[in-house]
Amino acid sequence: MCTVLLRFDPAATWPLLLAAVRDEYLARPWEPPAEHWPGRWGGRDSTGGGTWLAVDPAAGTVTALLNGFPPLPPLGDRPTRGTLPLTPLPSDLTGFDAFHLVRATPADVTVVSWNGTDVTRQTLPPGDHVIVNQGVDVNAFAPLHAAATPDPRPGLPTADAWGDWVPMLAGGTFTGAAPRTLLVHHSVDGLEYGSGSASLVALRPGTARYDFATTPGPTATWQEIAVLPPVLPPHR
Repeated sequence: MCTVLLRFDPAATWPLLLAAVRDEYLARPWEPPAEHWPGRWGGRDSTGGGTWLAVDPAAGTVTALLNGFPPLPPLGDRPTRGTLPLTPLPSDLTGFDAFHLVRATPADVTVVSWNGTDVTRQTLPPGDHVIVNQGVDVNAFAPLHAAATPDPRPGLPTADAWGDWVPMLAGGTFTGAAPRTLLVHHSVDGLEYGSGSASLVALRPGTARYDFATTPGPTATWQEIAVLPPVLPPHR
């Protein structure tokens, strides 16, 4: 995954709103979002067996993985980073390629970054944030800052639930230290590489909503992951 856009406002009806675009080699096989792991929902990478984004509705968390930049030179087999959204972070990251791991709840958002040598941890303050391969808030994205805050109640059609956030993911250009378009499609060593899917996730205490689209862009077809039930507060 190469882009995470989020709005964090602990006082809001939906404290955490997250939009994400996954960039990958388009021929790499994957499976649509489902409960591929007990209690965790997300798309499954058929090659590595992990995921780029996982929603845990019972815990009220969403975790998203981005490749770090610049990539490390090839040094043989490395562990897949796709396990990182699904498990506690290993104490020893030696051998992993560079990454940024976004862990968000209605109460806090943290980003753990690994560059192949050092680990950094950032706690994000309330507001709008842009995370790309080069890091946190090195870019700005005008459509995010202009988008109205939606009320993505479960059961509503995606366009009605998410409002401005659906066209926000149809395209646009980042400004800042690492300018580029939101959606990419080009050739790398003769292989097609591009934006293959997009996700929208909303969290508030007791409820999670998760929407997904393949081939993001102006004609993307969105669907709510309807098997994701509202989570009731613990009985007291």
